[in-house]
Amino acid sequence: MINVRYQKVIMARRYKPKLKLCDCGCGRYPRGDDYMPGHEVSIYSALIGHVGSLRNLREVVERYTGKPVAMNYD
Repeated sequence: MINVRYQKVIMARRYKPKLKLCDCGCGRYPRGDDYMPGHEVSIYSALIGHVGSLRNLREVVERYTGKPVAMNYD
């Protein structure tokens, strides 16, 4: 019979959560998300700065996906 304590150690090793770095490149580890809180704003700003304007970003997304960006005003 396997010792309960030993079994918990084995399970902890097997199911150890894998830490993923924040997608913004800050080097921190968000818990259960792609970005640390507030860091998605820096990516958003960088994307808009890269393409020139929000209108240009919308055009890039529409060309890439082949679908219009739907605006919901509800």
